[in-house]
Amino acid sequence: MTSDPGRLACPLPRCRAVNSATAETCRSCATPLRAWARLRAHPAKLFNAGLEAARSGRTATARDHFAAVVHWCPGDAEARSALALACLLLDDPEEARDHWRQVLTRRPNDTTALKGLAHLDSRVTESPDPAETSTPPQNPKPPKPPEKEPPEKEPATTE
Repeated sequence: MTSDPGRLACPLPRCRAVNSATAETCRSCATPLRAWARLRAHPAKLFNAGLEAARSGRTATARDHFAAVVHWCPGDAEARSALALACLLLDDPEEARDHWRQVLTRRPNDTTALKGLAHLDSRVTESPDPAETSTPPQNPKPPKPPEKEPPEKEPATTE
């Protein structure tokens, strides 16, 4: 917010007053600076909690955490892609497709979204005609998460 590490600019665009880095509230508009910093860090905490839930096999909990991040930060392509993968793993391919399409509107070359959509498209095109077979179609496995896990997000700070 300001290049001086001992100073902190108010995050409100109409104020932008420079405050002490240890100020609890803005000296000009009384914005609660410490609470603002905690609030800004919350989406990163939710994303990391979603990663932890996914790693421990709690996919529904992971989906809920990623959905909360997407609600707060609709432009967060990483969280939206993670949400899409969780939806796919929870057998909600249309929701996954919708989220991956939204990722591609912001990042047209996103490999995870492209692979996810390709996987969903292959599920549709590979489905055998029920009249031609007596066994139910087998769904292929969902795409593997990227080999390199997304880095944990660092909480935003105003200091």
